[in-house]
Amino acid sequence: MQLAFALTVATCIIIAIWHKFWARKHGDRRPEPPVIPTYIPIFGHAFGMIWYKKEYYKQLRDKCHLPIVTLPLPGSKIYAAFSVPIIQAIQKHSKTLAFQPIQAKFSVKLCGASKDALRILKKDMDPENGTYGNIYVSMHKALNPGETLNELNRAMISRVCDFVDTIQRPPAESINVNLAEWLRHHLTAATTDAVYGPHNPFRDQAVEKAFWIFEREIPKLIFLPDWLALRGARNRKVVADAFKRYFLSGHHDQASGLVKDFYASEIEYGFSMSDRSLFEVGHALAVLGNTSSAVFWLVFYVFSSPEALQEIRQEVSTIMTTSINEASGKKEYIVDLRKVNASCPTLVSCFREAIRLHSIGISLRQVCKDTVLNDTYRLDKDAMVLMPTIAIHTDPALWGDDVNSFNYRRFHHSNPRKIPPAAFRSFGGGTTLCPGRHFATTQIMAWTTMLVMRFDVEPATGGPWVQPTTENANLANVMAMPDNDIEVKITSREECQNGTWRVIASDKEAMFSITAEDLEEKK
Repeated sequence: MQLAFALTVATCIIIAIWHKFWARKHGDRRPEPPVIPTYIPIFGHAFGMIWYKKEYYKQLRDKCHLPIVTLPLPGSKIYAAFSVPIIQAIQKHSKTLAFQPIQAKFSVKLCGASKDALRILKKDMDPENGTYGNIYVSMHKALNPGETLNELNRAMISRVCDFVDTIQRPPAESINVNLAEWLRHHLTAATTDAVYGPHNPFRDQAVEKAFWIFEREIPKLIFLPDWLALRGARNRKVVADAFKRYFLSGHHDQASGLVKDFYASEIEYGFSMSDRSLFEVGHALAVLGNTSSAVFWLVFYVFSSPEALQEIRQEVSTIMTTSINEASGKKEYIVDLRKVNASCPTLVSCFREAIRLHSIGISLRQVCKDTVLNDTYRLDKDAMVLMPTIAIHTDPALWGDDVNSFNYRRFHHSNPRKIPPAAFRSFGGGTTLCPGRHFATTQIMAWTTMLVMRFDVEPATGGPWVQPTTENANLANVMAMPDNDIEVKITSREECQNGTWRVIASDKEAMFSITAEDLEEKK
């Protein structure tokens, strides 16, 4: 008996010592996420991503029913996360599962910057220890609630109101426009005027046109050499050259704090003028790339849902005051966007639901060190982690059986089905939460409240609203653009015909709390 006991103890000690030294030598031996096999070895998942596009991640989620999986690809390994708890665990490992190394490589490739630019970006990062320089957080600082953001909001809203005034017509008259194209052009003008000031390069129609051609060509620019993506490279150069003239003329001195901060940061780091101009194309993409799509879908759903439209108009009327301008004797309508969160639950719910349905962004992380998630899965160094928003936003377990339908009350406080805040990922999450979300949301709300209160919008055909598909959506975007445009008729509302309009939006705090992180900060 004693001998057996002694042998048992000795065996346990040997196993413990062996495991300790083995683990030290070979790393943690907990399993990787399960590998999902394909009919085509090695290349199967790559073909699936190309062929099925955004739908591929939904197919994988429904096929495996696992929180995270391994997707072997030629020359690399990818982990795809399909559950909110796993995504939250990934976000907690912000030092070992980092976005910055990917940001450096992709921004240089996307913008066509030089090898010297990549060398500078890499020099200022230490992925092993999770430390990165100020260049990686400059946009976050400038777009956080504060005076720089307030300045941007005021300039953008002034431009929006001025434009909306120009489309005011007597109720007997109307204008017909292609909704997506019309919104994109005027959002581009309002946003870039606010960001770049009185010498905004986008006032040149050739620059605006080249920018949006470049935007459509982004997937080719990322995955192919420039000589195989000539259309994108040529149009990127048109925009970059315009920025180069802008900077050399000193026009950035009259721009927003966002542009000034970026420019000062890039000079400090030693980027060439050519690289600074190319990077500015990427910065423009960050502030322009998805807002017009979001406004399009919100306008589409609000005006095609009579009950939602009626409720929203009633809500906005409660945050609107009317006075008489002493100088002109005219009515002045003032919309206070600072009260939207508290007083317009249907509008906020419609906004979140519209972008939930059409968010196709993929949050990315690089594994900088072997990392264990939830004491269960091992993620190997140098692999990449994907968190496809569409897999979360279309999960019936989270959203219900009507997950693929627009429900304007889904996020309303009266909805008995409570959605976990972290399940809403249109702006990403964690340390890489979209820095422009406050500016973007203010733009979206300004455009929507102006259109809702001042106009009726209906299909030009006189028939019902027909929702366009998004099968050909650009996967480089966070929001899916429609495959085809909709011609609409815009008519001024008689009750809001006379008078001037103003929108108030500046505040020291963020006005809209729509992400899990923002909601947490409000507590």
